Amino acid sequence: YDIGRVVGDGNFAVVRECRHRASGQTLAVKIVERSKLAGREHMMQNELSLLGSLCHPRVVRLFAHRHTHTHSYLVMELVTGGDLFEAISQRGTFSEAEAGLMVSDVSQALNYIHSKSIVHRDVKPENLLVERAAAGISRLKLGDFGLAMVVTEPAFTICGTPTYVAPEILNETGYGVAVDVWALGVILHILLCGFAPFRSRDRNQEELFQLIKQGHLHFLAPFWDHISEEARSLVRSLLQPDPTMRLTAGQTLLHPWV
Repeated sequence: YDIGRVVGDGNFAVVRECRHRASGQTLAVKIVERSKLAGREHMMQNELSLLGSLCHPRVVRLFAHRHTHTHSYLVMELVTGGDLFEAISQRGTFSEAEAGLMVSDVSQALNYIHSKSIVHRDVKPENLLVERAAAGISRLKLGDFGLAMVVTEPAFTICGTPTYVAPEILNETGYGVAVDVWALGVILHILLCGFAPFRSRDRNQEELFQLIKQGHLHFLAPFWDHISEEARSLVRSLLQPDPTMRLTAGQTLLHPWV
């Protein structure tokens, strides 16, 4: 591989463009400094074992990996449009047509991984990569499987990102793949109105968690005045506090608004 320019960086890794010499294919290589992973080695092992087994157009592909004493190299599909967090920061809100396409993309990815009993546990805009398609349309791919796991029985580990965490994780009643659908509901709410459904005024995490556990949704004026009832109905169905009443990813794809 010939390694090229930096296309992204994070706390533990730098992502660079690379070219496969034999085929000429342009890919991405995630270069992880192993010293920075102290205590989190399992997250990378997780990503390698789970992502390596997945093949779906809405999930970022892992093609190969190599390790030295100091670094790990993950050769992945190159997605050049940044992530959804950056897109939201630039745009603020999206039309219902754009948001519907994004929900469809993420639901397809979730439906696929959930069919394999994999729960992602960190669905958020930063982990949704933007693929620029024809006519300026943005498509999404799900990435970063560091917290993902196979669930054959309810899980209890509290993890994820506070804004997107589902009530059953906080209630410690045991959870499964439905937590990913809750996170999709939070993302849809942000796409349509520009902010999350549950917010603490002074960024108090305990207050935020109480609001999430209560699960009272308010479609605040004027931000929701122009949003269709069909879109609101989907947000309600995704942000259903009872996970047994929440839509599945597959059911989301069949919702009339999507």
